[in-house]
Amino acid sequence: MTYREFKDLSVERLAALYPAEEARAIAVRLLTARLNVPAYKIAAEPATPIPADAGLLADLARLAEGCPLQYVLGFTEFCGLRIRVAPGCLIPRPETEELVSLIVDNFGAPASVSGKIAPGGQKEPDGESALRNASLRQDPAPLAAAPAGEESLRDPANILDLCTGSGCIAYALADAFPDAQVFACDLSEAALTIACKQRVKLPGARPVFFQADVLGEPPAGLPKFDLIVSNPPYVRESERAAMRRNVLDYEPAEALFVPDDDPLRFYAAIRRWADALLAPGGELWLEINESLGPQTAALYADSGSAAALGQKSPRSAAEPSTVQPGCGSGLLLRSDEKVLATQAPFAAAPASVELLQDLSGRDRFLRIRQTPQE
Repeated sequence: MTYREFKDLSVERLAALYPAEEARAIAVRLLTARLNVPAYKIAAEPATPIPADAGLLADLARLAEGCPLQYVLGFTEFCGLRIRVAPGCLIPRPETEELVSLIVDNFGAPASVSGKIAPGGQKEPDGESALRNASLRQDPAPLAAAPAGEESLRDPANILDLCTGSGCIAYALADAFPDAQVFACDLSEAALTIACKQRVKLPGARPVFFQADVLGEPPAGLPKFDLIVSNPPYVRESERAAMRRNVLDYEPAEALFVPDDDPLRFYAAIRRWADALLAPGGELWLEINESLGPQTAALYADSGSAAALGQKSPRSAAEPSTVQPGCGSGLLLRSDEKVLATQAPFAAAPASVELLQDLSGRDRFLRIRQTPQE
């Protein structure tokens, strides 16, 4: 079988799942990964024979059953890193890469006045957000330096990634901020096992992974964080019908879906974690449901504890979290320690809450900047 014949066969076998052009692109991705040849060679030399033992027909059979390409390959590319993925964790999306890029380019830069969210979650109509403009450029540039007298946190010392999944955000931020210590947690043991075993070469310390239920309370023993980031479950159950079979049948539902009657449950819980763990002047960055931007921003726009914002009660933390053995730097949060008391609200309203759009122009990210300590 030649390169051309394999692409034609892929279009035929995958016709029920993918348009012809997408099926061809998948075939090229398989060929480049399995044969270690560049894509241009596949296009330039379509009559090249494929070795019989390449395993491509078995890969194609799995794809025809609906298995996502990333699971067939066992990895995906994320922010220039090769990230291992398997059915126990969510496949990273391009929007999440965009979130990391925005953080790396803009962490510590002053909040743009036009990006603030007024109380009640309505965007203030005073022009385009500078951060939003940065996100729409092909090569985003950092925002302007902080004004005189306003400290910049360009190099976060401690970073926390909530609902880490494969660990893609944690590793990407550890790569971008080599002097920082990254902590990351997830409820899923399967996801944490995958995250811990990533073979990513980093210029600094590896992330420390620990098991925790974000809907509960944070464990004791964690430091204050200059940067907290999360891409939590946010797809409403009613939105299942619009999703592909290869997502519904293979990716973990608990990493995707939230109840229609409580769609912001994770964001309300993350507010509690931020109340307890975000350092003065620190930043919280979130990926959100494009249909619930103003509503999500409203959870952070006012002072007051998360419990006063109307969401349902959190799950109790019967078992305080522990770091997975052998992960990261080996830090172990003792399982007998009491959880932190996290009912204290922000001392004041955050310095800014910005609702940012993705490259498609949809509300997709929140940047919450805590008031610096005087």
